Amino acid sequence: MAKNIEAVGNALKILIEKGSLSRDEFPIIHENIISDGDVLGDLEKICQTLGLFLNERSGIFYVSPVPGMRTFGYTNEELRKEIYYHFKNEDLYTALFIIANVITEFFPEASPSPIKSFLKSNDLMDVIDKKIEILAEQVNLEEISYEQSYNFEVVVKKWMDLQRVKLDKGEGDSKKEYGKTSKIQLLNTTLRFLESQELIQLVEMNGDKAIYITERFNATILNAYNDDEIQNEIYDYLDNMITE
Repeated sequence: MAKNIEAVGNALKILIEKGSLSRDEFPIIHENIISDGDVLGDLEKICQTLGLFLNERSGIFYVSPVPGMRTFGYTNEELRKEIYYHFKNEDLYTALFIIANVITEFFPEASPSPIKSFLKSNDLMDVIDKKIEILAEQVNLEEISYEQSYNFEVVVKKWMDLQRVKLDKGEGDSKKEYGKTSKIQLLNTTLRFLESQELIQLVEMNGDKAIYITERFNATILNAYNDDEIQNEIYDYLDNMITE
């Protein structure tokens, strides 16, 4: 690795700081990666030690989280603070449940490409409500949580205990948009985090928010979550739940 250390170091610095490395913006570094198998291999190994998966789409390299290791490159503690400083574990698990449903709404049944151009926030809320309702009816939810290595019990309780909207004190009919004390707050806070990671773009649409996924999101799903060796069973389970 010694002879490649400068090339690998330059690429890694850009990927960590920006989350992506494009041919147009960094032509020399990009060429070093794609033209030298040793540089690419060393860069992949270092990313793996950081809990990241290096992938490329349309002339752009991205780093994506490896399921089961660090989510979006964060530990659980770091992720809780990054999404919302006052989050507790049950809030984090519920936010990850929301993210999982964003993924399965755009990429059902391990689809190689998104099946829709955008998703409305209110429609996502309805999907989550329905899946929570289905999970709540499972008599063996504790067993399911154990098999999937995910605490669905905590998520179901958290979501069902929340009111849909929480109004600001002293603000008339104004509602709080962000936080963790209502379903809308928790949903909006999670989506804001995804937007800060350049995984989605939120666009106002007739009083609702339209969720558009980015190329980085596409690359993450195509090259990481659909990889046979690191397939995340939680998404399979959620994807197969009946939502009609």
